[in-house]
Amino acid sequence: MEIDFPFDESICFQSSDDCLHSFESAADWTETLWFSFHVPERDWAGWLYAQVRPNIGTVTGGAFVYGPGFTGPWEQPYYGWFSHHPVPEPLDLTDVQFKSGFSLRCLEPGMRYALGYQFRDMKDFVADLEFEGLVPPVPHVQGAPPFIGSTHYDQPGRLRGTIEVDGERVDVDCVSVRDRSWGRRPERIGRSTRLSYAFGSCTPNDAFLAFCVPPKDAPLSEEETLTSGFLFRDGVLRRLQSARRRVTRDPAHGGVSTIEIEAEDTDGRALHALGRARSCLFLPSNSLCINTFLRWEIDGQEGWGEDQDVWSMAHFYDLRRQGEGSV
Repeated sequence: MEIDFPFDESICFQSSDDCLHSFESAADWTETLWFSFHVPERDWAGWLYAQVRPNIGTVTGGAFVYGPGFTGPWEQPYYGWFSHHPVPEPLDLTDVQFKSGFSLRCLEPGMRYALGYQFRDMKDFVADLEFEGLVPPVPHVQGAPPFIGSTHYDQPGRLRGTIEVDGERVDVDCVSVRDRSWGRRPERIGRSTRLSYAFGSCTPNDAFLAFCVPPKDAPLSEEETLTSGFLFRDGVLRRLQSARRRVTRDPAHGGVSTIEIEAEDTDGRALHALGRARSCLFLPSNSLCINTFLRWEIDGQEGWGEDQDVWSMAHFYDLRRQGEGSV
């Protein structure tokens, strides 16, 4: 399929962007490689991830698979996450094996990647996947939150292959998203601005993605508006020009229960997506990322995807303390 992809060459992803970029001297200069996948038949979703900080010589990340019924990392089918592994030497991000077990090999710049995972000789979780982009990587709006000081691309794609969980082999064939970013990524605490990142697809010929934030004067609001995103449909990709997101929450833990997104792209094409949670994982660090695997109804069709609901710890505490985590 020929893709209508309306971005100037100057901001498009280049083959050199698969490599390590020239970096500033700041300790928080960061490069990330992230791939998501899911298995709807199990209500499973997962990540393969590396966050490289070359100036301090560390890599954070690894892999996880989360499923229904529980929210803690220790309750999931697999959780292997590391904070201070050394940067591989030499570091070639087009063909790399991290000590976490995550491996990546670029098969076609910007479009196809062979992905693997196995920590040492352990068989708890083994992955053998291939990602193929549906479209080229999509540039994030320059200067838009949350990546004000860095470069960020998102790319919907098809992931196929197998994973093994505790010796059980499971086929993977899904449409999901990867991202690639580089720039400064400071770690903060306090009542900083929250954000959300939701995506979904019904077929390999459609996809949407939306970054949203609440009003600055109402950080606990369950209605958010667009900072950046896109809609891919019928071979045409366009930026979203507006979106409104509304959330209801599970009263037991405060995670997402439903998400409704109403959006419009720059061609005036409308998007209506209603997502219902199938499984959930709370990822705590200096902030809290609530990952939710979703069954979407996208303009009347069944789809699948994920949401990242990102909070400062202090704001999420405020939400729960005030009883606003219930529906």
